[in-house]
Amino acid sequence: MNARLARMLYFAAQRWRGEPVGAVLRALERSQRWSRERLLALQWERQQALFRHAFETVPWYRERWSALGLTSGSLRTPADWTRIPALTRPDLQAHGAAMRSVRGPRGLTAATSGSSGTPVAVYRSHLSWAHAHANVFRGWRWHGVDAGDPYAYFWGVPLDPEGRGLAARKDRFFNRVHCSAFNLSAEAARASYQRLRARPVRFAFGYPSALAHFADEVTAQDLDGRALGWRVAITSAEALRPHQRERIATAFGCPVVDSYGCAEAGVAGFECEQLGMHVPVESVMVESVPVEGDLHEVLLTDLHNLSQPLLRYRVGDLVEPVQDGAACPCGRGLPLLGQLTGRAGDTIELPDGRRVNANQPSYVFKKHGRSGAVREYQFVRFAGRVELRVTAGPAWSEATAGEIRAEVARVLGIAVEVRVVPRFERRGRGKHRDFVTAEEIGE
Repeated sequence: MNARLARMLYFAAQRWRGEPVGAVLRALERSQRWSRERLLALQWERQQALFRHAFETVPWYRERWSALGLTSGSLRTPADWTRIPALTRPDLQAHGAAMRSVRGPRGLTAATSGSSGTPVAVYRSHLSWAHAHANVFRGWRWHGVDAGDPYAYFWGVPLDPEGRGLAARKDRFFNRVHCSAFNLSAEAARASYQRLRARPVRFAFGYPSALAHFADEVTAQDLDGRALGWRVAITSAEALRPHQRERIATAFGCPVVDSYGCAEAGVAGFECEQLGMHVPVESVMVESVPVEGDLHEVLLTDLHNLSQPLLRYRVGDLVEPVQDGAACPCGRGLPLLGQLTGRAGDTIELPDGRRVNANQPSYVFKKHGRSGAVREYQFVRFAGRVELRVTAGPAWSEATAGEIRAEVARVLGIAVEVRVVPRFERRGRGKHRDFVTAEEIGE
């Protein structure tokens, strides 16, 4: 489809649905050049308004907060915000219906894939959705691409016929070529490459693990990735590792940028051309709370969801903090978010009963990922033992396996079995998970 026509159809359809994406995008384009102080002042006004709305129109919040001595006028300074108790996924699962506003505007439900182990659904207002979409497009424009531009979409594919039909209609509407994250074999990669040569696109968007795997197959089969003509490759939904960024950029000859968000609150970060991960403070409140070592846990607040407000929501992601007030060379006043490292809830249980955070052993693979020895890895927890499965890259050798065994023993204090596998089965929406139990994968 012609990009201009696709863009016009998209914005018209969103207006018809009640989502003013175009108007919000124009406002975001102006505000991104405001000073940091002006942006944070706007964010604070919206935090106060959201808190008052939730207190006055959601009895569940009013009862919970009143017990802590809070009133609708308790937020006098930004420091008062931390008096609001954090919200967890179990809270949302157990009390989601009670969190709906009695005066909430209309909207649509957003459901998570359940890759965290705790699937949830949130009823988000149309204005919340408009901000989520507009922040995506603002981020795209930073890299010379726009809504309606054709793109390659490396994502999961529904398994049921009805879901596949809906996905196909969405692909046509969004002017994208869908490349399944479920099937990343050499044959499927070659077929996707040929489709993208026959139907050129402006950029690629998808899971970093899927894009990195596609890059590896293109390189291994001596295909010309630069001939695809991508302006940029944009990743989302998983932590983008440095070696994945390097592999994708090398194979396709384009910048690789990351974006961050969740189904419950929309976009919470987008990398600019200088690779600064900017927080769209006009739309969300992003907090980082110390949890362990040098890492912080992310708390999100969607400032525009008046239908089912979620305040200080513990999404479960870990981030390395940035220096307060740090500025980006791009000149935008939007604050910066630190490097995302993984999920707080992911743990691996060792045979002796100890639990370690999932991010700890990931550092073992930084060197091997950069060298091209390991493409992907997955720890599988069985009863009494842990198996480490890897997909091998061109630099893999038995010596590498020995190094990894020694490094894991040093980091975790256990012996692991290293097993080379051709690929990993993807479930849910096609995300790759670094840590699973044998039961979760049917073993």
